[in-house]
Amino acid sequence: MLQGGILEAFLHKIKPLLEYIPEVKRPERDVSFKEKLQWTGLVLILYFILGTIDVYTGGAQIPSIFDFWQTVTASKMGTLITLGIGPIVTAGIIMQLLVGSELIKLDLSNPVNRGLFQGLQKLFAIVLCFVEALMFVGTGAFGAIGSLSLVIILVLQLALGAVLLIYLDEIVSRYGIGSGIGLFIAAGVSQTIFVGALGPQGYLWKFFSALTMGSLWTAFEYILPILGTIAVFFIVVYAESLRVEIPLAHGRIKGAVGKYPIKFIYVSNLPVILAVALFANIQLWGMFLEKMGLPLLGHYVNGRAVDGIAYYFSTPYGISSIISDPLHAVFYTLAMVVFCILFGMFWVETSGLDAKSMAKKLGNLDMAIKGFRKSTKSIEQRLRRYIKPITVMSSAFVGFLAAVADFTGALGGGTGVLLTVSIVYSLYEQIVQEQISELHPAIAKLIKK
Repeated sequence: MLQGGILEAFLHKIKPLLEYIPEVKRPERDVSFKEKLQWTGLVLILYFILGTIDVYTGGAQIPSIFDFWQTVTASKMGTLITLGIGPIVTAGIIMQLLVGSELIKLDLSNPVNRGLFQGLQKLFAIVLCFVEALMFVGTGAFGAIGSLSLVIILVLQLALGAVLLIYLDEIVSRYGIGSGIGLFIAAGVSQTIFVGALGPQGYLWKFFSALTMGSLWTAFEYILPILGTIAVFFIVVYAESLRVEIPLAHGRIKGAVGKYPIKFIYVSNLPVILAVALFANIQLWGMFLEKMGLPLLGHYVNGRAVDGIAYYFSTPYGISSIISDPLHAVFYTLAMVVFCILFGMFWVETSGLDAKSMAKKLGNLDMAIKGFRKSTKSIEQRLRRYIKPITVMSSAFVGFLAAVADFTGALGGGTGVLLTVSIVYSLYEQIVQEQISELHPAIAKLIKK
């Protein structure tokens, strides 16, 4: 139930407005596995097409000062997807914080409240498309713009591209496999890794060139990003396979037993996406405020923070950065771990992955913890012993791994590689599940419950 408060009253007032926001129609029947693959592939193609359409800049030069923004937001500077999924993720961060801190008190187990929450988040994301577009133009992402009409044209172009990604993400969520956010990140990072390693100026060719010239240290610096990428790949795949299995017994069928698996990476890659998106927004706001003559978050040189809060929340790439300022590396690692834990806890509570929600689902399936009496309360107590510690540990682990992987200078960014491997692994599991569900309808009904 909605409880009293200014924010809750505000939600009631804007509820009629949310009904006018266009949305992708929900499927009226079960979408087949083949159709889901087709929709996912079509959205991916459209994403790449949007990344090839340059925005009209009126001849202004685009300085490459937004590298920090591109990896986690699946964006491509100078194109219609310059903002990427930034507005979607930023809206998610703020809404998670508001609900997690109980500034907005919503019982998300109620379908009406959940729909209201999702509608508000979508409206907020659309508003942020225009706000972040204006900030990009204001920070000089498209050079010096002297004409107000050109500023308006640029803002509208960037906002339009971001809004299109919001709806493409919705299409994948309802008709495809996985989520559009994950799909776009994985596609962008995979492209960066391939080009960075095997492109004409790729690290692999530079490594062989340095070896033939006898420059071993230079060769090591060129091969380290590739080795870092491979190391992150195997570590994430191994961590994704770890799980705790809780023995279950069927309440009605005597002798029917099973296992409820709780993955070690319980909240997947969401904490890292939210944490890195938050850090990227700090950089964006810092640059915007400096342009306005208010360097509250720090000063910038060639698009990189050199002091202040923004500096310590910027990613220190490469071993040389760690050696030159170890305090920066330590602070960044701790910040990544702490924020990943916070976002992981918030996400579990607001997405139905908490012990109470999961116990209710198992109870509806007439399952009980083996060796315990059949009741939702006993299942919840048992799950609570595992879910909260695993959420904290896994969130801290992915945060630490993302930070360390960044230090190696891994291709696509250590965080990008971690997210991509985790997304692809999760996508593989969902594809397997979809195939099983289609081949065995009885299992499909069990999964949907």
